[in-house]
Amino acid sequence: MKTNNLNEEELLSEGIEIRNIVAKINLNIELDLSYLNTQLPNSTYEPEKYPSLIFRPDNLPTILITNSGILLFTGGKSKESIYEAYQTVSRELENIGLPNTGDENEIEIQNVVSTLDLNCSLDLNLISVELGIENIEYEPEQFPGLIYRINDGPVALIFASGKIIITGGTSNQEIVNAANVVRDKTQK
Repeated sequence: MKTNNLNEEELLSEGIEIRNIVAKINLNIELDLSYLNTQLPNSTYEPEKYPSLIFRPDNLPTILITNSGILLFTGGKSKESIYEAYQTVSRELENIGLPNTGDENEIEIQNVVSTLDLNCSLDLNLISVELGIENIEYEPEQFPGLIYRINDGPVALIFASGKIIITGGTSNQEIVNAANVVRDKTQK
């Protein structure tokens, strides 16, 4: 897997918890989603509602399958869960006669959603002034958190409770850097 150096233990040591990993692999083959829907257990295909087949293996991340052969994994909490979901769908596809199910080393992480708790209350009005208007969105009547777009990095959703959601990272370095920037900017 092209993990971009994603290491769950290192993130946990920084107080960061992974909530969702989105990853993809391109099989580079055309797929008949109507046929796959009849062959894959726990799958749903309703093209009038959603253009991809939704495959939900038991206790694993959901896999969205496109007719162009892209598999999009969502709901993973670890690299291992993505691997397991890939192995499950790969086995199912091979069982119905699809020989090219890719290689797990071709799986690319697209987005990691993680959380961090600063364990203190934050004054979002003060923080919004300190961060400057060019990198933030803060409209408390619309959304209870402050949206902070870190330069060349992920987006952090900062809440008055001290809870932070970091999204858009793909590696430990990006996620830890974002957490450190938020810590630095909010705890003065």
